[in-house]
Amino acid sequence: MTATAAEDEMDDGRAVQPLRLLLVDDDAVDRLAVSRALRQAKLPLSIAESRTAEEALAAFAEGAFDAVLLDYRLPDMDGLEVLRRMNGRAHGSTAILMLTGMDDDDLATRCIEAGAQDFLLKQDLTPRHLIRAVTHARMRHRIEMALLESHERLRELAEQDPLTGLANRYYFDQTLRAAVPRAMRYGFKLSLLLLDLDNFKFINDGHGHDVGDRMLRVVADRLTAITREGDILCRLGGDEFAIIAFQHEGVESVHALAQRLLDDLAAPVVVEGLTLPTSVSIGIALCPDNSDNADELFKCADLAMYRAKRDGRNQAHYFSDDLQTQVMRRVQTEHDLRAAIETGGFELFYQPQVDAATGAVCAAEALIRWRHPERGLLGPGAFLDIAEDTGLIGPIGDWVLATACADIAAGRLGSVPRVAVNLSAQQLRAAGLVERLAAVLAASRLEPSQVEVEITESVLISDFGVALGVLEGIRDLGVSIAIDDFGTGYSSLAYLKRLPIDCLKVDKSFLNQVPEGEKDKRLLRALIQMARAMGFRVVVEGVETRAQAEVCRDFGADTLQGFHFARPMPWTELLPFLKD
Repeated sequence: MTATAAEDEMDDGRAVQPLRLLLVDDDAVDRLAVSRALRQAKLPLSIAESRTAEEALAAFAEGAFDAVLLDYRLPDMDGLEVLRRMNGRAHGSTAILMLTGMDDDDLATRCIEAGAQDFLLKQDLTPRHLIRAVTHARMRHRIEMALLESHERLRELAEQDPLTGLANRYYFDQTLRAAVPRAMRYGFKLSLLLLDLDNFKFINDGHGHDVGDRMLRVVADRLTAITREGDILCRLGGDEFAIIAFQHEGVESVHALAQRLLDDLAAPVVVEGLTLPTSVSIGIALCPDNSDNADELFKCADLAMYRAKRDGRNQAHYFSDDLQTQVMRRVQTEHDLRAAIETGGFELFYQPQVDAATGAVCAAEALIRWRHPERGLLGPGAFLDIAEDTGLIGPIGDWVLATACADIAAGRLGSVPRVAVNLSAQQLRAAGLVERLAAVLAASRLEPSQVEVEITESVLISDFGVALGVLEGIRDLGVSIAIDDFGTGYSSLAYLKRLPIDCLKVDKSFLNQVPEGEKDKRLLRALIQMARAMGFRVVVEGVETRAQAEVCRDFGADTLQGFHFARPMPWTELLPFLKD
């Protein structure tokens, strides 16, 4: 018994399909000899014959063969060329063996390199040798195909996002790096659109990651339907997506694509009966207008997307020279901030708060200023957002707290009984805030009642569970807590009644049309009365006129703060102000 795979299949009793062979040879005698040798193996065979290359290619295209026996010399085409064409459109299980009368090692090597599974000399063929060569070649070819499929599958896994099925960050990087030089070489334009879902963190935090993942899949399906044929859509990770758009019709087509993205993604996503609002911020960079380098182009689009989010979200921004100038200024500001933290370039100003009934100063809010070596004295609006983005707000906030307590302890604030200090979102989330606050109070030997911390509503709602625990720790120290900018964020009685807070600071925006606007006055009165009814002390910010002060007093506000009474000032000016 011959040791062939076909014979093994017959021995174990399984049904064996005929071995389908295509014999290609222009010599009728040789075809007959090979055919007889094959049939002597007594295996079920189906042999089709072709005399020319064209006949063989036509038969190969129409039929599914297990193996092809291909003569090297054909009247109408070189055997190597036929081999290459067959491999170019080969069926998955088709092995190709070359037959020749020439004993040529160099030719054998070229045939194997071109994809042949074996190289057989006609004069050496015996029935046993021939059938073994065919079955072994078929097995080798199957192994090669399996390895190729495995490689393709691994490549697909390496380049595909498992959650959405879109191309992933690796594929995006490789494609962009190839597309940009090609665009430059052939003179066409491409656009890079970076997309970031707005407020997606609230979905994950509020409804869980399973809901968030299902929402991402819905968004991916919408993006797939919107993206034009030939453009590349990828998920970069998290809630970030990217589109490499090839501009065949100019920048107008990219603008139209961006608008479709904004419109279609503005529709809410329904997941497990939940209606989830969604929108997207888009940053767009053009090649070669903005950059002819893939990495730089990505940075440009990323900066444009950041601008879209900063300007209110749910919009698209193009990268521009002005934006680049702003970015470079931010980079320089970050550098200067780090230097200021090391060298002590900050100062504290204090804005008095007065008793609404008596006009006496009852507290002061500590407000940071930066004495920049080139730009002069800067208010917090010029640098605190950058400090937040870069993680520098932590050490800056710690400095404000320690300095304010030191000023109180040293008597620099005169008779001011309490100082309010703002806490940022990062400070509230950072581990050890309560312990650091306790240490500062102990080091300055202050009573906890001399310090009040202020937190904005948006900070609370972004991670309510964490914030609640930290605020309870602060309250346990005896330090009072105020909600700043009340009424502008996510005001909710449900969370207000759960928070261990003492004071609500009504935002200055509610005073814009007071006392002239009746609706504004009614709204202001409602806010103050609601806060008082819940037992909170009420501070109204932004009081700029005597009339506004009187309205706030009449409506029941406890404390007033604003330019009508005093602007923020260093402690060296605060002491004379208090005496006057």
